[in-house]
Amino acid sequence: MIDPDFERRLENWGAYYRRDAGGAVSSPTAEVCELLAVAHGRQIRDGYREVSAKPEIDESDAETIEWCWCRAAYRMDAKLRALLKAHYVHASDMRFTCRVLQIRFRSYEPMRADAVEQFQRVVALAECMGDNCAKTI
Repeated sequence: MIDPDFERRLENWGAYYRRDAGGAVSSPTAEVCELLAVAHGRQIRDGYREVSAKPEIDESDAETIEWCWCRAAYRMDAKLRALLKAHYVHASDMRFTCRVLQIRFRSYEPMRADAVEQFQRVVALAECMGDNCAKTI
C-alpha cells in the first residue's frame, strides 16, 4: 500500500523537475490572459479540456527528495529506481516503461508500489541521518 502523503511528495518532486522540460508553446500575451482569468476564478476552456490553475510546488521538499534520490543509488535496485523516475519525473506511459525495463504490464503497479516503499525507507533513513535521529527503520 502506497502512503498517500509520500506519493504526494513524489508527485511534487516530479512536477518540480518536469516544469523546466517545456511543453506547449504559447504567446506571452495568452499566458498573461490565462493567469488573469484564473486569478478571477474563471475556468479556461481549451477546446475539449478545462485548464485550471497549476498546483503549488514545494521546492524545498522537491530538493530534499532529489537529495535523497542521489543517495538511493546504492540502497535500491536500478530497475526500481528507473521505474520511479519514469513514472514521477518523466511521466512516461506505462506500456513504454514496461517495454524499456522489460517488465510485465501486469506487474507494473506492484513493482511501483514496492519501489515507492523502498524509496520511502531510504528517504526516512536519509532524513533521520540529517537530524541525527535515533529511530530504527
